[in-house]
Amino acid sequence: MGGWKKRISITVTGTLLLSLIAGFLAHTKVRFFWEALPFFSALYGFVACIAIILGSKALGHRWLQKKEDYYEKQE
Repeated sequence: MGGWKKRISITVTGTLLLSLIAGFLAHTKVRFFWEALPFFSALYGFVACIAIILGSKALGHRWLQKKEDYYEKQE
């Protein structure tokens, strides 16, 4: 791995570990049974982030991007 890829990998892994440790240490009000799971918040945040990324990529490909000859066809 390159130098910057290794640093990013270490940073992401460290952030994930800190988030998981914080899940054990934080005491929150539990309203639903799944909120009592130790890694629920970290997993929910990760899945939501992936959904936002995939959704925005799909939106960009289907709606925002135009073909290279888009303006030539208009004439």
